[in-house]
Amino acid sequence: MPGGDGDKGNDLKEKITLFVDELKKGSTQGSCDVAIKTIDLLTQVIAQAEFLQVSELIKHVANEGKQIQAGDPSENIIGNIIYRVLKIIREECKDQENAENQKPSEAKNVCKIADLKACIIEAVTELKSEIEGCVENIAVQAPNYINKNDKILTIGRSRTVEAFLKNAASKGIKFEVFVSECAPFYQGHEMAKNLAESKINTTLITECQIGFIMPKVNKVLIGTHSFMANGGLKAVTGANIMAVLAKEHGIPVIVCSSLYKLSPLFHSTPEHASFNKFASPCEMLDYDDADLLSKVEVINPIFDYVPPHLVYMIVSNIGAQSVSYVYRLVKDFYHPDDVKLK
Repeated sequence: MPGGDGDKGNDLKEKITLFVDELKKGSTQGSCDVAIKTIDLLTQVIAQAEFLQVSELIKHVANEGKQIQAGDPSENIIGNIIYRVLKIIREECKDQENAENQKPSEAKNVCKIADLKACIIEAVTELKSEIEGCVENIAVQAPNYINKNDKILTIGRSRTVEAFLKNAASKGIKFEVFVSECAPFYQGHEMAKNLAESKINTTLITECQIGFIMPKVNKVLIGTHSFMANGGLKAVTGANIMAVLAKEHGIPVIVCSSLYKLSPLFHSTPEHASFNKFASPCEMLDYDDADLLSKVEVINPIFDYVPPHLVYMIVSNIGAQSVSYVYRLVKDFYHPDDVKLK
């Protein structure tokens, strides 16, 4: 049965607890940090697991994954990584069975456990390396999508979009960027500052100026926290209205996103219980407005849902995909038996 050496097992439990605490406190450093830490924990889970049948390992990893996911049920990235790792386990088992010319069956111990475990860990490590190089692999594609004299609109700060724009500028392409400040969190301020320091012609705007600026730009370039199985986006608040206005003006919305952000789940509204997060109302109203606060309900969502019909293209670490192709990627990356982590 799954288990491990006492000291190692306690060390793993402690690491999982610490990571769950980070998630609950919101102290992680972005999506990539969450993905890498999740992979590291699952790698240790696999390394310490004792099993006779692959089905036992799958169940063990799924159970440990549920404990990690419980730290933040709305964090899609954790679930994505868990599902990817479970698919890797299934594929490595199948590959080893085929190599041994034996009929696939999880009910029998047809694989050499030590070899199988080593192959799984190697494949998971390759996934980690892929994730670590995602931003760079997306950024190098920038000259294919950014042209001379382009006027580009973006919102908030996406590290991927920032790298994408900087790469285009490094190739000598001259273009202009308008950055929506993304109130009330104002990540756009840092984005505008970083782009300006890279000698990119950058203008910081407020959300209420998006409608005025939109007719002047020829493309909208945004990042996303994750994208759903139907191609819809879980993006920063304000992204939806920007995409709606872009659609009305016939301006393409291009999304820069690593494929580890692809979720096998379907969400069609930001009200879904496992979709959104909410920040403190104090970001919107000061405590000086105590009389007003007692009369209103302040909802401060962190994410917007952007439906797939508003998205023109997704530029990922393996190239550009149309939204209609997302369903195929889901089939490639995830196994239907794993998605609900039963």
